[in-house]
Amino acid sequence: MASGLWSGADGSDADARPQLGPRQRWARRKAILQQAAVLLLVATLAVLLVRNTVANLQARGLASGFDFLWQEAGFKMAFSLIAVEPTSTYGRVFLAGLLNSLLVAAISIVATTILGFIIGLARVSPSTPVRLVARGYVEVVRNLPLLLHLLLWQTVILRSLPTVREAIGFGDVAFLSNRGLYLPAPVAGGAAAILTAAVMAGLAAIVVGCVVRRRARARGETPPRFGLALVAGGLVGNAAAISTLDWQIPMLAGFDYRGGLKLMPEFVSLVAALIIYNAAFIAEIVRAGVQSVGRGQKEAALALGLSSKLILRLVIVPQALRVMIPPLANQYTHLIKASALATVVGFPDLVNVFLGTSLNQTGRAVEIVLITAFVYLTLSASVALATSAYARRVKLVER
Repeated sequence: MASGLWSGADGSDADARPQLGPRQRWARRKAILQQAAVLLLVATLAVLLVRNTVANLQARGLASGFDFLWQEAGFKMAFSLIAVEPTSTYGRVFLAGLLNSLLVAAISIVATTILGFIIGLARVSPSTPVRLVARGYVEVVRNLPLLLHLLLWQTVILRSLPTVREAIGFGDVAFLSNRGLYLPAPVAGGAAAILTAAVMAGLAAIVVGCVVRRRARARGETPPRFGLALVAGGLVGNAAAISTLDWQIPMLAGFDYRGGLKLMPEFVSLVAALIIYNAAFIAEIVRAGVQSVGRGQKEAALALGLSSKLILRLVIVPQALRVMIPPLANQYTHLIKASALATVVGFPDLVNVFLGTSLNQTGRAVEIVLITAFVYLTLSASVALATSAYARRVKLVER
């Protein structure tokens, strides 16, 4: 009977899609024309902007193009993960600055998330003193500008540390002074590539093992021993690879420590300011997410006999994450962009050495600004895509 309603005169099924009237068809065409007009306007403005920029550069006798990336930079960076000498190109300087910015952002995001979660959970703690201390931290830190935090660490806290000869020692292997933090550095020698490959293989085994066990639990099955063996094998392999390294300990020689890894004060002040400042905002995000979970969820878990720790880990936090992900993504994006304040303290990040020194030497303002903007747009978009993918994975499935 139902199928007969859609049958035509010849017995074939008619098109089930609703037929559009004249007004609806005109509205659709009008919308398409409007979108085409907007795209045409944007393209026209972009072409005019490019033509005017090129004409102005030619009128002033300024060179344009990206060939400067292969020219010799002529300066050395105070801190870089890759070697940068005066004979290095601007392309290598760009890469070194980008790696420095990524290092700052990665360390800050991980440490900020951990500290923010701890303070956020303290904000909803049943202990009144703990709640008051956490609230005091949030209110004091988030109501001061980030620039003030940065200058406080740079000009007050780090400069009040003892001199190199009176540095604070940590087990005679690490030292802290007003010139920076000195840490032991691994020395792999000629087997660096082999050790790196071994560590990467171990990490891959750990990740695969964890994924296998997690998927088995999601299906309600007993986690296979294969997954546990992968995790254990990865941990043992990494431990064995790291144990074969020789560690270079910083030693006092003259007016400074030699050997090991030195973290310059500018790096320490930048990372510390970013962590402490952004942790206050993440703490409020965590507090809001935890309080968004209904009281009945906790009461039901208590009725099942779960402890407070298990309720927090298995019931409250997984549900709160669905609420926390969008603001967390926004805060991570803000942290990445705020790392450009490294210029204030003189840390050689991407903005400092590329948008600053390199631009002043080459005069390629348009090209350097476009490259730098593209980098930050890419990083921000990557954070948005990653958090969106995780949000889709943990969202509730509705009927």
